[in-house]
Amino acid sequence: MTRVIQVGLLALVLLAEPARGQGEFINVEKLSDRVRLAYWVGTDRRCNLTTIRTQKGLVIIDTEMSPRIMVPIKKRLEQVFRRNDWAYVINTHAHDSHPGGNSLFRGATIVGHENLREDMQWIVRQQTEPDWKSQELDREANIIRNLRAALPRAGRNPSQARLFQGEIRFWELHSQDLREGFEVVPPSLTFADRHTLDCGDVQLELVFFGKGHSLSDTLIYVPQEKLLVTGAIVYQRAHLPEIGEQSKLADVHRFLAVLDRFLAAEVKIDHVVPSHSPPLVKKDLAPVRDYYQRMLVGVRAAQREGLTLEQAKARLAVSRNFPALRETPPGSWSHGFHDRNLRNLWRILSEEEPQSQSGHKKDAGLPPSVGERQPSGSQVEIEH
Repeated sequence: MTRVIQVGLLALVLLAEPARGQGEFINVEKLSDRVRLAYWVGTDRRCNLTTIRTQKGLVIIDTEMSPRIMVPIKKRLEQVFRRNDWAYVINTHAHDSHPGGNSLFRGATIVGHENLREDMQWIVRQQTEPDWKSQELDREANIIRNLRAALPRAGRNPSQARLFQGEIRFWELHSQDLREGFEVVPPSLTFADRHTLDCGDVQLELVFFGKGHSLSDTLIYVPQEKLLVTGAIVYQRAHLPEIGEQSKLADVHRFLAVLDRFLAAEVKIDHVVPSHSPPLVKKDLAPVRDYYQRMLVGVRAAQREGLTLEQAKARLAVSRNFPALRETPPGSWSHGFHDRNLRNLWRILSEEEPQSQSGHKKDAGLPPSVGERQPSGSQVEIEH
């Protein structure tokens, strides 16, 4: 039996608390008769929570930042579907808006990659390490003060005022959860490579992407709906993907294999649902795949030519090499992704292909390089 990490108030207390009109800040969008997207509105936030109606019960993908935020969203979805038989909760990964409301889904099976439990520990530490908790509460209090100061400027525009009010309420609820503590519920069903949930009329195919954005990045494909939920892998259109501090060369090859397989003609995808933007389409996967491929080829070539990291950065500038993607402006949480990706990939190749400058690979057991890759999908199979 999976042991639940208990911090502070029980989720049952939260369930008993009235929503206090918070439903006005929740949007629900219909993708099909079986699929809805729900998200809390705000000035600078959207986290899609994908719910699928199946014969075995409702399935939700991701559960926001904390229980008090998730309570009115869950209630609204139960009203929309006219049922509350939650069968599965799937977490795409453990950052911010993805597993914080798991505790509300008593009786449902929590599903995630085998690394998810480790990935979730930061949520526990944020609540139990006093300095970290204090700093986060101060940061959120500052966000709320700034939003309240800006609210009068939006007051004459009802739609803009709703965004500001929604953002303020969101951070108020999260701050309350953080101050009092909330239950952090890890997965009870995990997988290593891929796993299919058979829900009768619908099958959900879970695929581990590799260690990139997080330790536990998972994509979910629903062939009956021609739906792919990408979490933070395809984050939003034109957003740079990630090569993380924890990434290895095998992860980069896996990124390419997974994206190649979903881009294959026989895999039918009408809707791509990223974590933090309106739905995309299948072709939006291609710039992300191409980024990883060109980065791997370009950094490997730079090392073989004896260039420095700074020279490689100049050669592989985003504007010149990746026109479909863009750098985020200074001050954005993702500003500097490209430089970080270059630095990480440079380190990966230096450690795992130390003889690459002379054209000889150290480890013959590594997956083939991009230029030598086997046919698409050879490393990861996706049912369709």
